[in-house]
Amino acid sequence: MDVPPQPRKNRERGRLARALLFGVGLVLAACTAAPKGEVTVRPSLQHQATHQAVGESIVASLGGAAVVVRWLPATGVEQYFAGKPGLVVPWPREVWKETPPTVFWLRIHNQTPEELQFDPTLAGLVTQEGRRERLIPYEEMYQHLEGLEGSGPRLQSLQATLFSRFVVISPGGQREGLLVFPNLTPEAKHLLLELSSFFVGGRSVPGLFEFQVLRKNTE
Repeated sequence: MDVPPQPRKNRERGRLARALLFGVGLVLAACTAAPKGEVTVRPSLQHQATHQAVGESIVASLGGAAVVVRWLPATGVEQYFAGKPGLVVPWPREVWKETPPTVFWLRIHNQTPEELQFDPTLAGLVTQEGRRERLIPYEEMYQHLEGLEGSGPRLQSLQATLFSRFVVISPGGQREGLLVFPNLTPEAKHLLLELSSFFVGGRSVPGLFEFQVLRKNTE
């Protein structure tokens, strides 16, 4: 018995269904694609009772020590070094255009009667996907900068401001400087800055600072 040919209406319906599925696939792909554009990092909701977002900064009390953290864009880095006589921005402008590092300004004021110890080399920057970045080692930045024009002032400025070595702060003392991480991946939407090796009087009081990544489409 011959099978009758498929009606024209059914064939058209099948093509329409496939087209709709393809279109839905494109929409889903567009929704899940990594966003691109100019990056801004701002404090998000803090889940630590001792942490609070104040403007563009996060203020915290870690074992009685006052800690302030703020992300710095390229203009913020320029202003930071402009306020320090004799120092210059270590990174050339080309670096910020191609692969800008992720820079946080950190200030620690030991308001306790005990010694404070902090190891910045163990700090981490974690994305919502669990991707963890460590600080860019000073030695690595040194190698990139030493061959550039005006490398002397650049390296001097880096040494004077970078948190790259174990820090001990006596009671009443204060330290401030920069934490420099690699360039953010396009997928990064939420960041957790971990100061995991932070001790006051021998007690571990790690700091967890939460940020959100905003992107402005420049296309």
